Amino acid sequence: MAREPDIILLGQGVGDTLQLTIESQRVLSRVGKVYALYLPPNLEKLLKSMRVEYVDLGARFTQGRPLSEVYLDVIESVLESTTKERPVVLLTPGNPLFLNVISRVLVMQAKERGLSVRVYPGVSQLDSLINYLGLDVGSFGLQVFDARRLVARKHRINPSVPLLVLQLAGVAADEAGTLAQRDPADYAPLAKHLTRFYPTGQPVTVLHVNDGEGRAAHSTSPLSGFADLVPSIRIASHLFIDAVRQSPSAQPAKEGV
Repeated sequence: MAREPDIILLGQGVGDTLQLTIESQRVLSRVGKVYALYLPPNLEKLLKSMRVEYVDLGARFTQGRPLSEVYLDVIESVLESTTKERPVVLLTPGNPLFLNVISRVLVMQAKERGLSVRVYPGVSQLDSLINYLGLDVGSFGLQVFDARRLVARKHRINPSVPLLVLQLAGVAADEAGTLAQRDPADYAPLAKHLTRFYPTGQPVTVLHVNDGEGRAAHSTSPLSGFADLVPSIRIASHLFIDAVRQSPSAQPAKEGV
C-alpha cells in the first residue's frame, strides 16, 4: 500500500453544486478530517453525513487585514498541522492548483520543508465558463488571464482570439472584506488596458457561473460603458470578450442553470 502524503489538496468543484469527485470522497472517508475556507452549505452537510470533521480556517479573513498576510497565515496553519497529524487534507474551491494562490504557495513551501503533497483535481471555474459560453476552444483558441496580473504586467491580447479575464474582483481587493466595494475607479486600469486592443464599441461581458446556488448570469455592455458593469461584479465574476463569435446577448442580466 502506498504511503500517505503529508498534505492532500482536494478540489471541491464550483459553487455549492456538490462536484466533489468520488475519488476525493474516498479520501475524506479514509482520513475523516478536512481543513477548508468557508464551505458552502450543501458541501458542509455532505461532510457531516459522511462523519468527516470540518475545521474552518475562514476566521483568519478578518476585516481590513491584508490578503497576502491572511494567505500566509492559512498556509502556515496547514503546515503546522502536519506536526500533529498526517495527512492534513485541505479542501479548496475549484481545481486546487488553478487560480488558487494559497494552494500554489502551500505546495512550494511544503516542498521546501521536505513535505510530500498529493493533489486531487476538481471542476474549475474555467470548465464551467467554457461550457456556459459553448466555446469550441480547439477551433477558435482561448486566451486566459488573471485580472490582477493582466493589469499589473500589461500582457498583450490578441483580439482575434476569445478572451477570458478571471477573478475580476481581485483587481479591487487588497484587504479581506473589501470585495463588496464596487468602485468603478478601481477597475479603470483594466478598462484602459483593454482599449489598447479593442474598439470602444466592442461588447464585453461580465459572467457569474455557479455563484453558490447553481445559477449562471451575465451582463453585457460596450467597452466604453465598462463602468456600468462594475456594480454587477461579485466575488466569482469573470470577463469575456469575443471579437469573432457573437458574444452573449446584450441584456442587463440572464439567469439560468
